[in-house]
Amino acid sequence: MKLADILKVSFEFSSKLGVRESPQVSSDYQSNIPGLYVVGDLADAPIIKVALNQGYDVAQEVVSKLGVGHSAGGEAPLDVVVVGAGPAGIGAALALREAGVSYVVIEKERPFNTIQNFPKAKRIFSEPRSLLSRGNFWFEDASKEILVSRWDEALEKKELRIHQPEAVVDIDKDPGGGFVVHAKVGADGRLAVAEAAGGSVQGNSNEAHATNRYRTRYVILAIGRRGAVRRLNIPGERLEKVDYALKDPEDYRGQRLLVVGGGDSAVEAAMACAKSDSDVTISYRQNDFIRAKADNRTQIMKMIAEDKLKAEFNTIPAKIEERHVLLKRGAQEIEVENDRVLIFAGTELPSGFLKKVGIRMAGAMDIARLTWILSFALITYLFYVLKQKKAYWPFGSGDLLAAVPKALEVDLGFRTVGPSFWGTVIYALLILVFGLRAYRKYPSVTQKRRYKWLILFQWVFLFGIPEILGPAVIKLGVELPGLLARPWKFYAISVPWPLSIWSVADGPGWGGATAFTAGLWVAIGILVSFVAVPLYVRSQGLRFCSYLCGCGGLAETVGDYWRHLAPRGRTSYRAEWFGRVVLLLAIPVTLLIINDAWGFFAKGALYNAKEFARSWYGLVVDFWLASVVGVALYPYLGSRVWCRFICPLRAYMELWAKRWARLTIKANSKCIGCGECTRYCQMGIQVQSFAQARVDLDNSKSSCIQCGICVQVCPMEVLSLGDRDFGHGKGARLAPATGPRDSA
Repeated sequence: MKLADILKVSFEFSSKLGVRESPQVSSDYQSNIPGLYVVGDLADAPIIKVALNQGYDVAQEVVSKLGVGHSAGGEAPLDVVVVGAGPAGIGAALALREAGVSYVVIEKERPFNTIQNFPKAKRIFSEPRSLLSRGNFWFEDASKEILVSRWDEALEKKELRIHQPEAVVDIDKDPGGGFVVHAKVGADGRLAVAEAAGGSVQGNSNEAHATNRYRTRYVILAIGRRGAVRRLNIPGERLEKVDYALKDPEDYRGQRLLVVGGGDSAVEAAMACAKSDSDVTISYRQNDFIRAKADNRTQIMKMIAEDKLKAEFNTIPAKIEERHVLLKRGAQEIEVENDRVLIFAGTELPSGFLKKVGIRMAGAMDIARLTWILSFALITYLFYVLKQKKAYWPFGSGDLLAAVPKALEVDLGFRTVGPSFWGTVIYALLILVFGLRAYRKYPSVTQKRRYKWLILFQWVFLFGIPEILGPAVIKLGVELPGLLARPWKFYAISVPWPLSIWSVADGPGWGGATAFTAGLWVAIGILVSFVAVPLYVRSQGLRFCSYLCGCGGLAETVGDYWRHLAPRGRTSYRAEWFGRVVLLLAIPVTLLIINDAWGFFAKGALYNAKEFARSWYGLVVDFWLASVVGVALYPYLGSRVWCRFICPLRAYMELWAKRWARLTIKANSKCIGCGECTRYCQMGIQVQSFAQARVDLDNSKSSCIQCGICVQVCPMEVLSLGDRDFGHGKGARLAPATGPRDSA
């Protein structure tokens, strides 16, 4: 095995693991090329109805930009060229036809080609039920044949301008503005170029492989993700006996069939062909069908047990010959007599075409993104240097901005404030502004309630009481024995140990307080940390991180832009143990501070123990890791670097949650493997793996913080919050996936 392959297997720490790669698009699905839009499965709309509606909505957006100046004929370019006649492309065409603009749809094979290639009699469901199809386009539960027949009739009736078979080979910028789309006509010599509006199509009708040029103002790319089938690249794979899709199980009746793969497509094909009297063997490189849905897994294992088909686990095909296939299981070689081979290794993204056109992929590193990442990190550093009153560059003595901290000191009447106060103000405003944005973005009742709590908790307990109300009450001279007289100690309630060591540490005379006052606050801090937190975890799991925490508040609001960048893979899961290391460090640091504060031992016994602990632990953990590093890495590693890998409070709560947290995420049987739940998990959890296996996602198996975003973004309503079954489902995490549907 090559070194690169070894490193790939041993080091898994990437946001690309477990999700489908997609082009970079804006909120209105415009790519990095102005005027070129990406819709459908390529833009993460894997559901037929969702893709159709997305195409329709994006086309309406494009029409609004055309205004009254769209072309009506003559030599002017088309208004819009739609590339691809799948659900998204047809949805776009419906909107363009209704608007009366000039357009054409270019399809390299036939409309709804992916659906037409589904297995015979496959049932297609019109999910999600609550979503209505745009453009008055019929869509109800039906078999593939009925659905395609009805849709063909609808296309003919609506007289959509579809040019087929034509394959778009390039899209250039038009020097006069807009684009030039180059399309090659099908190899059968038919020029499926109907009369184009405005004479904007140029081609030679005498050429069997003519290339047509379409001038257009806008392009809507709806080509799907199936650029080409993924091949195994082994000897004999080009033989006629090898297929990559199942159309009709009857085609294999009475033959010895080898199915390669372990995803749902492979499992369903193997079972269907076995039921049609094929002699089926299925080869899969894992020791179980962990990628398949739970129902499919149960059914095929039953058929294997009943000897209705054979399974060769932990094998990979090495060579295909006319009468047999050679499989390898480690050093062992297995020869399987065989007539036909069905390979389900998935499909490859049309990366070559996208690169040729100039479309950037999401997350691709370039100068602009690198500049943004470094700039964000610098701004974060400067912000926290001021907020935590550090005399570091460029605000230290003799530095360029040395006067800034003093300039930020202002007398508000009831207190004099400085950089720390203004930093807290900015922090609270960020959570408010971006929290309201997220509140509007996520429509479910659960998410709206969550963002209300995040904003409320930040403004009341992390800003209002300690920074405004408490100091104002003291200024008014109100006699308060203890609690509000020291308002900053409210952080003992909202920032419990070990996130804040000072919630359980204090000492006589600190801040002018009496021993009774200091002891009262220590008692409150201890009760919160060691009684209230475990009870909260019992009921709500790790929701403190996603509902109440100040760090989590910033991650869920400002950080929502980058939640999809959370690293996944075995290495990332192992790295979560670092939080437990910090938790262990917090224990002696806390004891040192308590000792030095209360004088349990002679002052000389531990020389300046408090200052040592406060300086080093505070500098490394509170300043650099929790503040600077945790936030600075938002645009590169997502918004939960601190919470997931370092935070001692989350590690502390997780110790409780693993054993008795009730809250869990459950899945029904409708998962289609789109990977959206995994993509948007801030904690980098392979949610799709749990959903497909129908295994509860609780804290005995993951670092889930129960934010519920996976429930929100699932297009099939597969996931839901529920109560954990303590009698079942214990054990380690599922094996991290390397793709949303690893069928090879």
